[in-house]
Amino acid sequence: MTAYDGGREGVRLVSRLAGVAISVPVVAGFVLLAAAVLVGRSLLGVGRKVLEARPGAQEPRKAA
Repeated sequence: MTAYDGGREGVRLVSRLAGVAISVPVVAGFVLLAAAVLVGRSLLGVGRKVLEARPGAQEPRKAA
């Protein structure tokens, strides 16, 4: 093993660490986006049920 081989291994290690460091926030971002979508859908569903349960409930007015 020469000094050049040792340097090459160091470069590979840094490359792997950089790949992991980039992929973790990307995956976390997708997880947070999915969670936001699920929470939004749940809130919309709850809002619809509340409007339906009210006596004399009306459909929301649509913008012209």
